[in-house]
Amino acid sequence: MAKLSKGAVGILVARSEGTVPFAESAFCRNLCIMGEREGLEVYVFSPVSVNPDSGLVAGYFYEDGHWGRKWFSPPDIVYDRYFSRDRKQLNQKQQTLSLLKKNHPFIYLTRSLSGKWAVYRTLGKFSQFTSYLPETVKYQGSTALSEWLHAHRGEAFLKPQLGTQGRRTLHVKMSTFGNELHITGRAGNNNVINRRFLNLKQGLEWIDKFIGRRPFLIQPYLELTNAEGEPFDIRVLMQKNETGRWEQTGKAARVGRKQSVTSNLHGGGTAHKAIPFLIEQYGSGAGRKIATLIQELAAEIPEALEAHYGRLAELGIDFGVDRKGKVWILEVNSKPGRTSFVKIGDMKSARKSIQNPMGYARYLLHSKS
Repeated sequence: MAKLSKGAVGILVARSEGTVPFAESAFCRNLCIMGEREGLEVYVFSPVSVNPDSGLVAGYFYEDGHWGRKWFSPPDIVYDRYFSRDRKQLNQKQQTLSLLKKNHPFIYLTRSLSGKWAVYRTLGKFSQFTSYLPETVKYQGSTALSEWLHAHRGEAFLKPQLGTQGRRTLHVKMSTFGNELHITGRAGNNNVINRRFLNLKQGLEWIDKFIGRRPFLIQPYLELTNAEGEPFDIRVLMQKNETGRWEQTGKAARVGRKQSVTSNLHGGGTAHKAIPFLIEQYGSGAGRKIATLIQELAAEIPEALEAHYGRLAELGIDFGVDRKGKVWILEVNSKPGRTSFVKIGDMKSARKSIQNPMGYARYLLHSKS
């Protein structure tokens, strides 16, 4: 395919401390290198990098093994890798994007999904997914949680609607006689939580204080563990490629520590090749059948979400499998990580995971022109 004149792709990031003042520097470096191969000019910028008068962007570029910084023209495409829950920072981000749009209309490579509750409700409208979605309700306070526990064998799994990396997740278990509460999970800093309350009311009050004003969800506690009692999930990365079509880039099993309620790698988990892992856990026939079902569901989810949200570019889809081999759709992330591919030695998927966003960006520019 003939190369186009260079279009500019701006990778939007939050500033952080370090030699290079932004997170995911290795990922951004690889995107810059891959973008150059695709005939694109790729740079990294933050909301404070845009000059409000000239509209120029002070961006970081990678060249000859080093990072440099210079003024760039506004981006033709914005690839959003901005991670922050701070309202002030998010407002600044939106103001910057509005300013860029006014000076030089750009294409947003992909849009964010509006929280776990909205995604759950959207997928629930499609009959092919309903039997794979865990029952989910919004957290409405201590009384409602107590009623849930009494109706669901004394257990619940709580997670923030807008959380990432397994932070602030809780497994709540009531004693047989309902007078004690055992709480395990992860705090906001990803430290392990292990609390036991001899009084149910005190335990529920602690949970309510822990949640605060954050929107939370309640789900059944599903036994999504391997034979050793370690939590695991299957992460599938779906991306649009250089032809604008969805494809499965790769998948991996992520296994957490025994005392953890989640399998996220940020919480100290490990990654394994998905199919061999499933075969080891469920046997050859059942393991392959589970892998096939996950692949089929992963292929259908992106288009279902696009029908509601509009054009998307990549999704990290997490599946759980219980001890009986039942598959569950756990979460869908519009800003997925891809470190698990390197950890399992799947370098083909690791390269493809970086190539696809740049190939799709080039496809969008070509379609626009």
